Amino acid sequence: MKLPAIIAATALCIASASRAADSAPASPASPGAPSLDFSQFKTADDFWKELEKLQQPPSGPQPATREEMVAQLRVWFTTQRTAANAFVQAFPNDPRRWQAKMFSLRSGRQLRRLGGDTASLAVDQQVLDQITSDPDAPAAIKGEAAFMSAAEKTSSIDPSKPETYAAFRKAAADFLEKYGGHPLAPQMEALRLRVLATDPTPEGAETLKKLAANSDPKIAGPARDVIARRDQIANLKSKPVDLKFTAADGHPVDLANLRGKVVLVDFWASWCGPCMGEMPNVVATYNKLHGKGFEILGVSLDQDKSSMEAALQKQGMTWTQYFDGAGWKNKISSSFGINSIPAAWLIDKKGMLRETDLRGEALAEGVEKLLAE
Repeated sequence: MKLPAIIAATALCIASASRAADSAPASPASPGAPSLDFSQFKTADDFWKELEKLQQPPSGPQPATREEMVAQLRVWFTTQRTAANAFVQAFPNDPRRWQAKMFSLRSGRQLRRLGGDTASLAVDQQVLDQITSDPDAPAAIKGEAAFMSAAEKTSSIDPSKPETYAAFRKAAADFLEKYGGHPLAPQMEALRLRVLATDPTPEGAETLKKLAANSDPKIAGPARDVIARRDQIANLKSKPVDLKFTAADGHPVDLANLRGKVVLVDFWASWCGPCMGEMPNVVATYNKLHGKGFEILGVSLDQDKSSMEAALQKQGMTWTQYFDGAGWKNKISSSFGINSIPAAWLIDKKGMLRETDLRGEALAEGVEKLLAE
C-alpha cells in the first residue's frame, strides 16, 4: 500500500533545477486544455486580477459523468498553473510572485491526484526547495512549501518496507519544530498520526509513545487513540475474524463459511465521497477475481436504505451487504472500532485479517497475492 494522493518522480539534474526554480516553467498541458495568451495583461495588477479569477471554480453546466468531471478539473487546474507560471515569468520581482508559485504548486498537486501531469513533480520539488531556502520568501509561504514537501514524502511509503517511513518522519518533525504555529500545523499533526498508524518500525512506535505523553491533550489524545487502534488491529490479526450477521436481503452470513476464499470486508456509505470514488476500482477487482475465489462483504454506514440501494445499483455492487440504518453507530463497524471510511479489510483463506487499507491498484494486487497462497 502506498500512502495515497501524492505521486513520486525522479529528480531533475541540478543544472535545469535552478532554472526551473527561477522561472517556474509551465508543465505539460492536460488533454483538452485551452491555448492561453496572457500578453494582454501589461501590468502586474491586471494580471493578478485575472489570476485570482482563475482560482474560482468552473462555471457552466455540471458534468454528467465522472470522466467529464475529471476532464473539466484537469483543464481548470492546468489553466491556473499555466497562468501562475506566466505571471512569475512576466513579473519576476513582484512581491506576489511567491503566492503565484504556490498557486502553481497547488494546481500541479491536484493534477497529479487526478492521474496526470506526473512530469511536473521533480520541477515542483525544486521550486519547493527554493521557496523554503530563499530569505525573501514570506514565512507563511515558506511554511506551506515545507508542508507540501513533507507531504510529498508519503508517496514512497510502503508498509512492507519499514525503512521507507524514515524520510517522512524526519520531514514531519522538522516542519512541526520550525512551523508549529503555522495554520497547516494541525494538518501535519493529523497526517503524521495517519502515517504512524501504519508505521511498523520501533522508531515509529517510540514517536507515538512520546506524542501520547505530550502535555497538550490535543496531541496526546489522538496519539493514544492511534496506539489503542494499533493494539486492537494487532489483536484482530492474532486469530480468525469472527463475523456473523443477517444480510440486507435477509439471508444469514457467517465469515467462517467462507474459509478457503479471500474476503474483503468493505466499510462504506453512499454519502462518503472517497468511498464512491474508490468503488469503481472495488467493482472492477470483484469482477476480475470473483471467479477465482474472491468475495466481498459490504458493511454500509448509511442511515437511509433507499440511498444505499440506489448506490448499489448505480455502481454495480452485486455482493452481500449488511445494513442496520445506524450510521456511525453501525453494529459491526462499531464493534471493530471503525472511525473512518472507506475502510477495506482483506481477509485470507484461513479467516485471518491481513490488510486494512488497500486501495487503487494495491487492492487487486493484494487479493491476487492472497489467492495464490
